Amino acid sequence: MPSEAALAGFYDYRLVALSVLIAILASYAALDLGGRVTASCGRLRFFWLSGGAAAMGMGVWAMHYIGMLAYHLPVPILYDWPTVLWSLLAAVLAAAVALFVVSRSKMGPLSIGLGGLLMGSGIAAMHYIGMEAMRLPAMCRYSTGLVSLSVVLAIVISLVALWLTFYLRTEAKSMGWRKVASALLMGAAIPVMHYTGMAAVTFTPMALRLDLTHSLEISSLGTIGIGGVSLMVLGLAILTSFFDRRFSAQSVELHLSEQRLRQLVESAQVILWRGVVDASEFSYINQEAEELLGYPTEKWT
Repeated sequence: MPSEAALAGFYDYRLVALSVLIAILASYAALDLGGRVTASCGRLRFFWLSGGAAAMGMGVWAMHYIGMLAYHLPVPILYDWPTVLWSLLAAVLAAAVALFVVSRSKMGPLSIGLGGLLMGSGIAAMHYIGMEAMRLPAMCRYSTGLVSLSVVLAIVISLVALWLTFYLRTEAKSMGWRKVASALLMGAAIPVMHYTGMAAVTFTPMALRLDLTHSLEISSLGTIGIGGVSLMVLGLAILTSFFDRRFSAQSVELHLSEQRLRQLVESAQVILWRGVVDASEFSYINQEAEELLGYPTEKWT
């Protein structure tokens, strides 16, 4: 088709800025949640992995859809909601892969390569599945070169994100400058992939018979709702991670304090015991007592 036949679109740069902000918050949440998944075990680890993947995936997905809604065409656009849900699932799975990879004790070249490939493929799948959800009286045509570039960017950005998250996962500070700088870098890189993918498509008007069975029109209020809910979810994830980090640090400090006290008590060359006035049993007798007097602890009463 001749290029002059393509529909001319334009961006609402307020929504573009909002999409970048959401990408930055999603990146910061990834950096913070990576540490919580690593520090936890058992059911708590599963909770952080699943909850973190849902929050991160929703953040990346919301960035994508707000970026799509920022693009206006001179024809009505509707969205097939089952396809939209599939794109959300792809984003959550990509986030789950990321958190699983960075929570491993070691991350060699094979792990980061495979993880980056899976994560980048998931993000690219989310983008192009989301594009397939569009219902409009036009034919979508893709530039093979730009599509390939967007997929390569998704994989490279995923590799960098995995490396940064793994490197910063043990950082004690929630607002360290390295974590903030990394979130800004990742948050700026993720939209690059999205808008490259958007630049790869042209819309040619055609008289098509559209299947609008499961299609919805997203109004300005719906756009605000997507942005607001995603910001709230990411904010709650970051706050939950912050408080868990704080309580974990206090718990570790208390445990270390108890260990130091026990070492001090056990190394003292005196008899130490603890009991209650109205009880006939001792609640604690140190090992030094048995060694000095020869009585086993169960016979002290």
